[in-house]
Amino acid sequence: MVGTSTGFTKERAPCGKRVDGSRYHEADGSGMVCDDVHYACGCRRILHQFHDGSCRTRVIRHDGRVLLNELSAEHAE
Repeated sequence: MVGTSTGFTKERAPCGKRVDGSRYHEADGSGMVCDDVHYACGCRRILHQFHDGSCRTRVIRHDGRVLLNELSAEHAE
């Protein structure tokens, strides 16, 4: 998998501030996707989608408070 990193300006961070930051996106074409966003204030938004369809989402505020930590399973066995 080859990822791409891009910068952005004035996006709303999980804390509510509008700040600059960077986004790292990686996908293998078979269902695995990583999307990590780092904001200048220190907040983070992390999304990992796995081959089985499950998805891990984490949103962390710059003070370390976890706003969302979710694992959703889209597959049924």
